[in-house]
Amino acid sequence: MIRKIDNYLATLIIATAGMDRINIGATITDSFLMTPFLVLSIIYLITRIIFFTKSINMGWLLKNQIFLISFLIFIITLITSSIFSSDILTSSKRLVLINFILVSFILMLSSIKHEHLDQILFNASVLGSLVFLTFNFLLLLSWINIIALESPFLNLEPDTIAYYVPRLGGFSNDVNRAGFILSFFTYILWISKKNDLQINILIITNIFMIMSTLSRSTYLFLFVLTISYILMFQKHLINIKMIFFILLPLLSLFMLTIRLDSLNIIQLDEVLEERFSFNNISNSGSAAIHIALIKQGFNLAISNLKIFILGVGHGVSYLFTTGYYWSGSKYGNFHSQYISIFAENGFLSLISFIIFSVLFPLLSSRKNIFLPILIGLFFFNIFYQLSSEPLYWFAILLYYKKLDKVSNRSYTLSLNN
Repeated sequence: MIRKIDNYLATLIIATAGMDRINIGATITDSFLMTPFLVLSIIYLITRIIFFTKSINMGWLLKNQIFLISFLIFIITLITSSIFSSDILTSSKRLVLINFILVSFILMLSSIKHEHLDQILFNASVLGSLVFLTFNFLLLLSWINIIALESPFLNLEPDTIAYYVPRLGGFSNDVNRAGFILSFFTYILWISKKNDLQINILIITNIFMIMSTLSRSTYLFLFVLTISYILMFQKHLINIKMIFFILLPLLSLFMLTIRLDSLNIIQLDEVLEERFSFNNISNSGSAAIHIALIKQGFNLAISNLKIFILGVGHGVSYLFTTGYYWSGSKYGNFHSQYISIFAENGFLSLISFIIFSVLFPLLSSRKNIFLPILIGLFFFNIFYQLSSEPLYWFAILLYYKKLDKVSNRSYTLSLNN
C-alpha cells in the first residue's frame, strides 16, 4: 500500500513539475514561487528518509563513470562560480534550487524499479497533459473575459504576442518551457504505443497546443525530436499515423489562424514580424534581440581570464544583459543555455555540461528511446535555456536511468550466450 502511494506521489510530481502558475506560498514569501513541485518533492524526500531508505539504489548513476565525472565537475563549477559571484545571494538561491531539483529526481529514479517506471511515466504524461489542457481552457476563458480571477495563488493571465492573444502555455508562465513540457508528455504517450482512441485524441490535441505556442525553440525541438526518433527507432521512414497526427493539428491551426485574421481578431502580419524579424531589436520578443543577447554573453565570457575560467556567477547573467525588456531583471538571461553556462560558470562548466547532456549519449554505442529528447533539447537550448525547469533535468537523468536497464539486459544476454 505504501509503495503504491509512493508511486502515485512520483506520478504527481512528474505531471506537475513545470507548473508555476500556482504559487502555494504566495502569502509566505515574495522571493520565489512555492510551486506544487517544490511542496510535493519535499514530501517525497521525507518519505525517502522514513520509509524507503533501504530501497534506494543509485547503481545506475554511479556505474557510469563518464556521466558521473562530468556531472560532478559541472556541479563543482556551479558551486565555485557561486562563491565568486557578482551577486552571491542570487547565485546561492539558484544553486540551491538546481541541486534540490537534481537530488529529488535522482532519489526518485533510484527508488523506482525499472518495471514500474514506464507505467509511472505514462500515467504522469496523461495527467500532466490533461492538467495542461485544463489550464489552456481557463486561459482562453480569461482572454475573452468570461472569467476574471485575481489571486496571488493562481495566475490566469495569458501570455501575449503582437495581437495574437493568447499564447497558450498551460500551467507554465513561459510558453517556451510550456512547449517543451507538453512535447515531453506527448513523446511519452507516443512511445507507449497504446492503440487507444482516447490517447490518440490526446496526442493530437497536445500537438495542436504545442504548435499554438508559437515558440520557435519548441518548433525546432519538435522537428529534431521527430527526425531523430524516425532515424533511430522507426522501421520505416514514412509512418502514416505520425503524418496524420502532425498534419491534422497543423492544418487546423492554419485554418483557424487565417479565419481569425480575416475577422481582425488577430493581426497575422504583426505576429510574423514579431516572431521572425531580425531588424527591430527594440522588440523584446524578436529574433534579433535573441541574437544580440547571445553575442553579448559570448563577448562577456571571453572578456577576461577570470570570467573565462570561473564565470560571473551562477544565475546572474541578468546583471550583464542590456538592450531589451528584461535587462536588469532577475528574469533576464542570454537566451542560450550554453552561452549562459559559459558566461556564468566558465568554460570547464560548459564542456562538462555538453559531455553529459548530449555528447556522451550521442556517441555511446548504447542507445535508448530517450536519446531523441536529449538531441532535441540540445537544439532547443541553443536559443533558450531550461536551467530551472525540473522536467529538463528529469529528461537527462531519465536517459541514464534507462541506459542502466539496457546495460543490464545486454549483460544478461552475454551470460546466457
